Amino acid sequence: MERREPQTPQGETTRILVEFLEVAVNSIVFLKGVYPSGAFERRRYMNVVVHKARHPQLKEYIHSTVTALQPFIQKGVVETVAVVFFNKDNIPIEKFVFNLKVNQLSGLRVKEIDLMFSLRSFLMKLSVSEPLTKGLPPGMDEMTTDIFSTFSVWMQMGNNRSFSDSPRAK
Repeated sequence: MERREPQTPQGETTRILVEFLEVAVNSIVFLKGVYPSGAFERRRYMNVVVHKARHPQLKEYIHSTVTALQPFIQKGVVETVAVVFFNKDNIPIEKFVFNLKVNQLSGLRVKEIDLMFSLRSFLMKLSVSEPLTKGLPPGMDEMTTDIFSTFSVWMQMGNNRSFSDSPRAK
């Protein structure tokens, strides 16, 4: 079992949110059927069955992208995180947005149990959500060797600044 260093309440809330976002992004990408189901493995998170990428590049891309958001989330500057799917012409065709109106600097403490209950409820609803149970439009369900040609993860901070850990943003 992995031991974690003791954290401030704000640090713990941020850790839980980032961990949740990684699970949610994996689940969304799995449910959209962009990659073969064999590229994912079943796992349990918060006692809910979820899917996690097994493909090394896909797994690392999702993990590193979401983990890179952690300092921005902890500072309270992240307003939204979006998973954006693109067609062959690099045009966005679908996006899933997470609104993170959590101001870590406000001094208000989020009860960890309440946060985890809310996040767990979201994961349970995710797999039966109407937009997610429908695959992407024809031509988008083919596996590609370049993970960046299918989707990316974007963050919007205050003052309408945005960030993506994808070559699309450059």
